[in-house]
Amino acid sequence: MSDLQTLSAQLIDLARKAGAHSADALSVADVSDAIRVRHGVVESVEHEDSRGIGLRAFVEKKEDGKHGLAFASASTSDISAAGLKRLVEQVMVMARISEADPDAMPPVGAVHPDARQMTEWQKHHPCPDSAWSIEAARDAALACESAALGYSDKISNSEGAESGFGSMSVAYASSDGFAAAYDKTSASLSVSVIAGKNDAMQRDYAWDRQLSSTTLRKPQDIGREAAERTVKRLGAGGLNSGSMPVVFEPRVATSLLGHLSSAVNGRAVLQQRSFLGDSLEQSIFPEFISIADDPDHPDGLGNRLFDGEGSRCSRLQLIDQGRLTAFLTDRYAAGRLKTTPGGHARRGLTGDIGIGSSNLVMQAGPLSRQEMLHEIGNGLLVCELIGFGINGVTGDYSRGASGFLIENGEITRPVQEITIAGNLRDMFRGIRHVGSDLTWFGSVAVPSMAIDGITVAGQA
Repeated sequence: MSDLQTLSAQLIDLARKAGAHSADALSVADVSDAIRVRHGVVESVEHEDSRGIGLRAFVEKKEDGKHGLAFASASTSDISAAGLKRLVEQVMVMARISEADPDAMPPVGAVHPDARQMTEWQKHHPCPDSAWSIEAARDAALACESAALGYSDKISNSEGAESGFGSMSVAYASSDGFAAAYDKTSASLSVSVIAGKNDAMQRDYAWDRQLSSTTLRKPQDIGREAAERTVKRLGAGGLNSGSMPVVFEPRVATSLLGHLSSAVNGRAVLQQRSFLGDSLEQSIFPEFISIADDPDHPDGLGNRLFDGEGSRCSRLQLIDQGRLTAFLTDRYAAGRLKTTPGGHARRGLTGDIGIGSSNLVMQAGPLSRQEMLHEIGNGLLVCELIGFGINGVTGDYSRGASGFLIENGEITRPVQEITIAGNLRDMFRGIRHVGSDLTWFGSVAVPSMAIDGITVAGQA
């Protein structure tokens, strides 16, 4: 048993001895390094080494002749015996003055992974060692920025390059006897540059994030991508307003999956804050669209065997041939919606349980980007979205955008200062194509999407 796992179990024992009906604890240790360079000079070097533990405790209450459970949570970075004792005392006082919740879901009775499943998981998901030292991370950031600045004499400035790497250890324990822990690592590299001068300047960026620095894209490739994207945006102008097909490149198409994830959040559905709350088992996409939440994918950074309540995670088909087949749920939402808990509980050291996805993966299509553009003929390729004009209740959508005009199946010129608008229900149904260019961005994998009938407002 890891030190964090032992610590979490000890906290549960203290809470039970203090009179808690039930409790769970989360311990997190986070070690990370980040270095930022600009114009070949190191601007900052940061190192973080933090540890904390959070307790959530439930107490039985009897009010107006009715029994119920009330709960509270708090956290501390003081993991000494005295610090843990103080944490338990604080949480118990808070819980006893809290109102009982008739729908409270105490941390007992979840379907946990067993010892064999935990062992198999660790075997197939070894925690990789980062090949980076702080010096290697610095060299990668410098090489990335150098490649971007050297790409073209049109690159006039740098906003800097940043590299980072770290590891996180997480342990969870609950009063029904479950205790488990896992480790995660990550490494990232990014750069942003500026092209042009005065009022004609443009900026863009490129980045990558992986489990280990050994699997990151080469720094030179990331730098050249950022510079190429920036130079292509020079001379951007407006365009005439109208309704037209819009192609979302993968980097911005991730936001559409984010809107879907929010709309199928079980708590949002229960609170009537979702425009898809009444759409279960209905076709909301074309038949060629399938989207899964996959907690065990070789390319995903969101892999996990158990969630924030200790529930075992399993693959969930959210969209099956266009049909909405499930909501993301924790145990509370699953109980209210009368469905099986999906292992999607999210939690921090304090606060109540939330809901979130693991790895969201959209099935790719058969067409390349160029084939999609040729089939569309005339429209807009969106490469950047600005602002956040989304109404989660109605699905109304309006965001600033920039990208490129598509004419006769070819990209002809860059455009900016435009607005794209519609309703997410119509946009989901209006997807004409998804590309073959499935691309991972951390815990989301998405291809390019071509959507018909989007309102574009601009000025030529």
